[in-house]
Amino acid sequence: MKSSLLLALLTLAPAEVVVRDGESLAQVAQRTLGDRGGASELKALNGLKDDAVAPGTKLKLPGPDRARAQNVLETARNAVKHADSKVTRREEAAAKLKEAEAHFQSARYEDAAQAADGAWKLLSASASQPTAFTVAVDDKGATTVESRSGQPVRVEAEGVTRPVYVGESVRVEKGQPPPPSRPSLGTPHPTQPADKLKLSVQFAKGGLGSVLLAWQAVEGAEGYEVELVPARGEKRVLTASAPQLKASLPPGSYRWSVRAVARDVRSEASAEQLFELLEAPGRPINLQVQHPKWK
Repeated sequence: MKSSLLLALLTLAPAEVVVRDGESLAQVAQRTLGDRGGASELKALNGLKDDAVAPGTKLKLPGPDRARAQNVLETARNAVKHADSKVTRREEAAAKLKEAEAHFQSARYEDAAQAADGAWKLLSASASQPTAFTVAVDDKGATTVESRSGQPVRVEAEGVTRPVYVGESVRVEKGQPPPPSRPSLGTPHPTQPADKLKLSVQFAKGGLGSVLLAWQAVEGAEGYEVELVPARGEKRVLTASAPQLKASLPPGSYRWSVRAVARDVRSEASAEQLFELLEAPGRPINLQVQHPKWK
């Protein structure tokens, strides 16, 4: 498998489109490219000074090199997103990806592909573990690629490229492109209790007190995993179907984080939060002494 993501770019002449009455450049981009943001590409590709286009104007459209650059960009984006923050040259790769995005918006698709490929190779060269994967082909010609360690590997078929991340396997049918990348989930943001908060609670006879952990909901999440680590004791992983969880805990200090889950997809863990459970002081007893009637 090649280490480079860069694909050979075709040199076919781009198609043209005619601007309709009342249509803005962003609307033309939405109609032809499926993305209103592609207006900047059309502007650069056609040498326009502004976004105003007269009805009947013929505009050049990007050729196949745009789709190829998109594939390389998407792979590089995923590589940067999933790279450990401690990986060497991650920041350099992120800067290279930003450069690739700017080239793409300016319709310099070959430059965009080269920059994105450079971002991917920076992370690949900085892998802390050797990249290991397996490839198996069955009797019907379907290929299954499983990534086991190191950097993501890429699967390329029918002009489509997609990354395969560690712990993931992808099956590609003969003569078909690889299936789309698994959807990503946003990282939950803890909201309660506030970080480093000391909570006074009433403990039951079993020595346990109740605390409510809450976080912002994540779109597409089917559930959540809460990792709870006491200052003394073993780590616990609790599951929740809603963006909150009530836990019964003994007094002490705790660290916790949460991640979103959906089928075989798990988000990155949130930043760790700290809290401490303290026993609330007992309620004062109100005693009233009445003077005796006898002398």
